[in-house]
Amino acid sequence: MCFQAIILAIVVTLFQYIFEPFTYEFGEHRFSFFTISLLNGLLVGLIFLGFITISKTLVPNFFQRWQWTVGKEIGFWAGLLLIIGVGMFFRRELIYDNPNNFSFRYLIAEVVNTFLVGSLIIAISVMINYIQLLKSTANREKTWDKLVRDFQKRQYENPEIIIRAQSPQDNIRFRLSDFMYAMSDGNYVKFYLQDQDGNTSRHIKRNTLSNTEEQCSNYPTILRVHRSYIVNIHKIDSVSGNAQGYKLTLADIEAQIPVSRSYIDSFEAAVKD
Repeated sequence: MCFQAIILAIVVTLFQYIFEPFTYEFGEHRFSFFTISLLNGLLVGLIFLGFITISKTLVPNFFQRWQWTVGKEIGFWAGLLLIIGVGMFFRRELIYDNPNNFSFRYLIAEVVNTFLVGSLIIAISVMINYIQLLKSTANREKTWDKLVRDFQKRQYENPEIIIRAQSPQDNIRFRLSDFMYAMSDGNYVKFYLQDQDGNTSRHIKRNTLSNTEEQCSNYPTILRVHRSYIVNIHKIDSVSGNAQGYKLTLADIEAQIPVSRSYIDSFEAAVKD
């Protein structure tokens, strides 16, 4: 993180000194233009480092790859640029000999100028992160496909599973090999089972997915992959993904099961074990 702050400080210093992106009142400067550019770069680097450090402490999950979205990226940079703009306003007294340094007009000007320059950084950052996420998703998609294939080659027992509900009439029993997936639907859980002839049936029971997950915890092939879905890994036909997440295609049915970003690590760990 310190390295990124240093690079940012250097880039800001050189960018301002070489391109002079705004009109400057050189007669008001207390230092040379290069010194002022250097001070601005140092200020931006320090604010960036402090903002990242505090953000990671207060909201650590925000920076997890599986939590990344374009909206969050833009929001992060917008917040950072606002703080930098305010910082630039307060540093005016240090570098400008102007009795109106702390006027509201200059506050607006510094914030606007920061956003004008920073918008380019935002665009580049979002584009780079989006491309990296696409590459990461494509690589993980191939890895998952192989892991799932290897997982499915393992031999497991085929016990009879009983999922109990509050009301006995909502209990359901099935063989592990028959279970495809379960989906939450309000106060009910829809169980999708497949018999030996490949016929799929749906069974609706008054229960919760969390209760179902708990009762299936002893079966490594049954895994929760989404707040609304539990899937049998042995029934996965293929894995597909994009920047928005991953989907599991099950054999012989059209439904695709989404994998929430929060379940990516647990899914990968399960098929690796």
